[in-house]
Amino acid sequence: MKGLIAKIKANNYIVHIITLMSGTLIAQVITLAVIPVLTRLYTPVEFGLYSLFLSIIVIVGSISSLKYDQAIMLPKEDKDAQALVFLSFLITLGISFLSFLVIALFYDFFVDYFEGMKYAIWLIPFAVLLTGLIQIFTAYSSRKQYYKMLASTRVANSATLVSVQTLSRYFFKFDGLILGKILADIVTFFLLFGQHYKKQTLHLKSISKRRLQVNAKRHEHFPKYQSISSFLNAISQNLPILLLASFYSAEEAGFYALAIRVLQAPVGLIGGSTRQVYYQRASKLYSENKDIFSIFSKTTFSLLKIFIGPFIIVLFFGEPLFSFLFGAQWAESGTIAQILILWILFLFINSPSIATFSIIKLQKLQMKVEFISVAFRFLSIYAGYYFFNSYIASIAFFALSSIAVNIFMIGYIYMTLKQRNLNE
Repeated sequence: MKGLIAKIKANNYIVHIITLMSGTLIAQVITLAVIPVLTRLYTPVEFGLYSLFLSIIVIVGSISSLKYDQAIMLPKEDKDAQALVFLSFLITLGISFLSFLVIALFYDFFVDYFEGMKYAIWLIPFAVLLTGLIQIFTAYSSRKQYYKMLASTRVANSATLVSVQTLSRYFFKFDGLILGKILADIVTFFLLFGQHYKKQTLHLKSISKRRLQVNAKRHEHFPKYQSISSFLNAISQNLPILLLASFYSAEEAGFYALAIRVLQAPVGLIGGSTRQVYYQRASKLYSENKDIFSIFSKTTFSLLKIFIGPFIIVLFFGEPLFSFLFGAQWAESGTIAQILILWILFLFINSPSIATFSIIKLQKLQMKVEFISVAFRFLSIYAGYYFFNSYIASIAFFALSSIAVNIFMIGYIYMTLKQRNLNE
């Protein structure tokens, strides 16, 4: 046992993953522990409207910096990385202002869509700005290997989120779901920014207009291809909530939202942390012209082994489990979870593949795959509505099309890296 622990401590790659996972684990435990309370304080309709807000933030926030934040990890010179941080910041400000203009122009549409929640509508641009800033400083923190700090910010985010959401309803009878999200992101941003301010990792005097232009040009494949891919992926991932609310009702969107929130907990806990560390390590190996097939294969298959247990539990006991944990009114969320669990399995093990698309500069192909994915997922949900008028059918068709996309992405990256490995 001591020998195993010594080996783990000697392997920085595993240590970094465990560090991030520990913070995410605590954050997820806090969130999951409070969800049964929230589901008894809030209705499916309120969860549905909150999920609509989150979906819009995720979609717009995914391109808030045109994905230049993902390029921060790549430069050899730290001055170039700092230039990308500043460039990402400027673009994020622009996208946030643009989202404000869109809301102002289509205000009546948003009021109807959010069933009169006017305060939530005007919080969207600010939430987009916070999302973009957090993504930028998370990327820069990963470059600096501030994994302990990243882990602690995740805990702080989760603690703030559930505290505000719970106390606002319990003591003040106020719908604090959206407010909790905003305040949690504010806390996260200031913790991230404060660390870099303390360490003096950003030196604006060394950032020139020319350096910004050079780095913008050098990494132009991120806004050209990956930003579109990420935007399409965000749309496709959030299509069920957007379309369920449109085709059926906010209540159905709320049932789906709870199911996907619970199922994605391990994706965020292990898959997200693994992707972040994998991206940093594989990027470095690739820049040194070293093989990354081995680290990709081991990471992917390790994730598969981890998820087998949760997969079996949800597949066979989803509905009674959700009823017991979250209340009888959420039994339908358990049924949805059983339908989605196979897709979540492939989504969980797909994180190294997604990162590898960026590392080996296959963003153009990734963009095409995401475009096809959005089309198929939209058609899948619409088919369930048009032919069966059943939100369960829409979700089932959505899951099948999502599984096919993930299998293709994993298989393509596996074969590409394997062929490169054989040619070397």
